[in-house]
Amino acid sequence: MSDRRTLDRDSFIWVAVAVWSSLLPVLPGFPPWLSILLIVVATLGVATGLRGVKLPALLRLPLVMGLAGAAVVSAGAGLSQDTGAALLAAMLASKLLETGTVRDGRSACSFALFALMAGFLRDQGPINLLLALISSILILAALARLARNALHADRTAPKALPALLAAGRLLLISLPFALVAFLLFPRFPAPLWGAPGPGDRARSGLSDEMSPGDIAGMLLDDSPALRVSFEGETPPRSALYWRGPVLSDFDGRRWSRLSGTSFGPTAPLEVHGPRYVHEVMQEPTDFRYLIGLDVPVEAPEDARLGRDRTVYSSTRHLGLRRYRVTSVADVVLEPGLDTSARQRNLYVPSDSNPRTRALIEQWQGEDSRPEALIQRALALFNASFHYSLSPPPLARNSVDDFLFGTQEGYCEHFASAFAVMMRDAGIPTRVVTGYQGGQYNQVGDYWLIRNSDAHAWTEVWLEGRGWVRIDPTAAVAPERIREGLAGLIPPPGAFSRWGQPLWDSLDSMRRAWNYLIVDFDAATQRALFQRLGLDPQDWRQVAIALGIGIVLALGLSFALLWRGGRQRIIDPLQEAWARFCRRLGGAGLIKQADETASALLGRCDALPAADAKATRTLIQRYVSQRYAEAQTTTAQRQSLIADLRRFRISTRVARRAP
Repeated sequence: MSDRRTLDRDSFIWVAVAVWSSLLPVLPGFPPWLSILLIVVATLGVATGLRGVKLPALLRLPLVMGLAGAAVVSAGAGLSQDTGAALLAAMLASKLLETGTVRDGRSACSFALFALMAGFLRDQGPINLLLALISSILILAALARLARNALHADRTAPKALPALLAAGRLLLISLPFALVAFLLFPRFPAPLWGAPGPGDRARSGLSDEMSPGDIAGMLLDDSPALRVSFEGETPPRSALYWRGPVLSDFDGRRWSRLSGTSFGPTAPLEVHGPRYVHEVMQEPTDFRYLIGLDVPVEAPEDARLGRDRTVYSSTRHLGLRRYRVTSVADVVLEPGLDTSARQRNLYVPSDSNPRTRALIEQWQGEDSRPEALIQRALALFNASFHYSLSPPPLARNSVDDFLFGTQEGYCEHFASAFAVMMRDAGIPTRVVTGYQGGQYNQVGDYWLIRNSDAHAWTEVWLEGRGWVRIDPTAAVAPERIREGLAGLIPPPGAFSRWGQPLWDSLDSMRRAWNYLIVDFDAATQRALFQRLGLDPQDWRQVAIALGIGIVLALGLSFALLWRGGRQRIIDPLQEAWARFCRRLGGAGLIKQADETASALLGRCDALPAADAKATRTLIQRYVSQRYAEAQTTTAQRQSLIADLRRFRISTRVARRAP
């Protein structure tokens, strides 16, 4: 085999298609500018490869180095999965600039397989798997084409469809072994490799800090954050507040979680309403917050409740997380507030937002009751403020600028301003971040909560009532609470009638995929072993089960391989020759199985003169193209195939064997 042989045009096209298909799963995870740059470089490589032109090294080197630098910059110039994926995509796109030999083509296909693996680091959904399967088939077909090229067998290469079917059969043969490895190979509680990238934090949607403008990007992100199914009674949509981090520290502009105050003994709780038990499937996040319906009363397994009723995971989990939460909507949370907690939730920097403090002092002079101050602040929001997803930026004294200047914003603006107003009035207040509402999926009977449902509200502490939820946004845009962002921007009627059921069906399939495939972790595997009658703690039983599974899988794979090996791919020229010989046999000139074409040529005299001449000419052309050393063009080959297929005997002769 000659790895140094120059690629022909068809082989290069196969390699280019394989490379492009492997880039598709990873491009959506990059910044748009980097994706466009990768596409431009890959397109340049295809254009030069099709023309047989190779860029000079003085041009290729700066181009490759610049693309690699752009990939590192796009990932934050740090070591992470994002950096590795971006560099791999950059190398793969650049490889087309120098793909001119069989060896180059094999290297490009190998890089393409690694690019598919990088795609699964970002998304393990069914669509990504389908793209990876299609790309794998194309890569295998390209490798088969390169093998024929290296063996100087280009003229017998199958067409596109047979080549793709052959590559698909190879994947099918590997399926039994892959299934056994997926189900029975021991899994570890945490991955042995991998580092979180910046994209993980962006997907979480929630942080332990908040300042005006932080949630803006989340409100435009429709990607799923949670999928929640209730056991039994379901609260109304307006009561669907999904509790996340509780922020008590305020520096004049930014809210954050006070370090150490969320841990320790759980605050007292008086339950007055029904309990809501629900299962949550939380999308990957870099934080340890577990989101549940407000207010959680029981922590999931391997998690704990903070003093402020925030649920924290005991272990870091970067993948999908499935857990059960028990919550109660009607509660008295922390009926008594100690001195230190009161001081923490009343603190406001003395030099921040002076106009807000003066307004509250004026209100207190008129009516100092906490309930009256709360209602007056909500009435102010309802009368003069507007809900907007693109408010103007705020100055240093953000609350003053918001209350007396812009008077428009979204949930975090209203929650922050209301909390500062209440603290200035001497009412302990804190900001709670999480999600509100969601979309009910009628097909799967669960609630889908997206990142665009991210929300911020407040809790005020009132004597005898404990922490009470107050949502200032409801006073400004009640439709945002009743219907989510769809209440502000309703979808077209055609989408509600036709698109929504289709979306519900697709998302239900994604949820089922998460349950069966993505969430198949060490705990799920242990449960599978127990159902099979195996002890997960006994490594010998697990090893025996894995060995038996591997033997059965390999046996099935070899059976498929044996059956597939018996189905040979027929060359069009050979097929036309076989048809030609059958027609000769029908006229009485039977070709024996061990008879060569040259021997058959010597018996053509048995045919009538007109038929013998045509037959002799076709046999000579076949022998010349099939066995002679002289190279023939594609046009000559196609002409011979057509003539063999059109050939007919005009006169029958007596049947006789040589």
